[in-house]
Amino acid sequence: MTETEQTSEVEQGSETGVQGTLRAAACEARAWMRRNPRAGLGALAAVMLLGAGGAFAVVAPNQQDDVVIRQVLEVVQPATALSKQEADLRAHEFVLYRNTDTRENDTAASLLTRIGVSDAAAESYLRTTDAVRGELLGQNQRAVQAEVLPDQRLKSLRVRWIEAGQTRRYQELTITREGDGFRYQTKSGAPEVRTELASVTLGGKYFQATGAAGVPAAVATQVLDIFDPVTRIEQDARKGDALTVAYESMAVDGEVLGFGRVLNAKVQVQGSTHSAVWFDGGRGQSGKYYTPEGKSLELAYLASPIPGGAFITSGFSPYRLHPVFGDARPHTGVDYRVAIGTPVVTVADGTVSFAGTQTGYGNVVIVEHANKQSTLYAHLNSIHVRVGEKVVQGSMIAKSGNTGWSTGPHLHFETRNNDVPENPEVVLAEKRAETLAASQRPAFNQVVALAQRNWEQAQGIQLASAR
Repeated sequence: MTETEQTSEVEQGSETGVQGTLRAAACEARAWMRRNPRAGLGALAAVMLLGAGGAFAVVAPNQQDDVVIRQVLEVVQPATALSKQEADLRAHEFVLYRNTDTRENDTAASLLTRIGVSDAAAESYLRTTDAVRGELLGQNQRAVQAEVLPDQRLKSLRVRWIEAGQTRRYQELTITREGDGFRYQTKSGAPEVRTELASVTLGGKYFQATGAAGVPAAVATQVLDIFDPVTRIEQDARKGDALTVAYESMAVDGEVLGFGRVLNAKVQVQGSTHSAVWFDGGRGQSGKYYTPEGKSLELAYLASPIPGGAFITSGFSPYRLHPVFGDARPHTGVDYRVAIGTPVVTVADGTVSFAGTQTGYGNVVIVEHANKQSTLYAHLNSIHVRVGEKVVQGSMIAKSGNTGWSTGPHLHFETRNNDVPENPEVVLAEKRAETLAASQRPAFNQVVALAQRNWEQAQGIQLASAR
């Protein structure tokens, strides 16, 4: 036998011996496990966890832990009695908040119905309490907020409004339920004054367009009045024309109660742009609207319809002997002594409403101005305008003559308010154009700069909302 074969036999023998030893150890372990099952399982688990780092669940056959199950019953008392909880809930009743505006035709019943209140006691209180009825019923557009209980009874009602003619003061009336009755309180204060901006695309119906842009009707009406001396926006605006406006709003606790003055506005009508800026020069309510160049937008008359002026031969009078007929008649204008062919100019911007012949007046021109004002020029030799034509202050509209019931060359001139004649000498004196003093220019220029920023911001907001 070789050395290699001998070595192989020795290794096999060793291997067989080791296996026999292991089998013997295993048999002894099984026997011990049978005699000590609980301890054996614990030892086996410990060895496996320490040696392999694993987690195992081992179940011993035919073995169960002794588990004791016990039922425990206990009565739990609430922290507070049910009656106390009910009382607390009643003290925190669910309240609904309702908002509306008063209407001129409101009765106590109709107002309460509109805010969801069915409460005979409240209705009687509103109807019979003079101080409450006078401020709440028959008034228009006053802001109302009400607290309504779940059973539709009135808990409280508050009405707020801006004082008439005083945009810087508001009034508040509060009605509160107290037991089976009510009480009221009043207070007043200064509202928060805000500046609102709007940009409006005109064309079609004016108030429909301004309303769609969020401009209040009162503000839209102001705009018409402001620009009336230079353009009739309602009649003249066409598709594509535009309005930009900045105006005041009055708010209390974030609630808008009313609107104040238009601060500035710019309107584009048929290719022409007109701008208006409010300026009071530190004088408060005595301010006016001016163009950015400083020209007053209020209706202003020239001193005379005759360039350079002329002598007045007959004044305005309710009683005068007529030079042709000799009887007593009112003289509804003034007569200027001028030669035939003297130029006659319109004393203010406007639109020609009549150009032709009228009995007594001869050849006559009537010009309609802002705010239902008009002027009449009679006994003309020739007419140089036509009906519907827009005329600018100082432009020639005719030449003087001696037509109609006239005893000599002259111009008969009238000023009318809503078609009622007024004394021209008084009207022309009152409606002289006002110019800004040099000392007011720096402050005025600041107002104009602010207006320009307002218009740019308003147009920017419109562009952003259109995207």
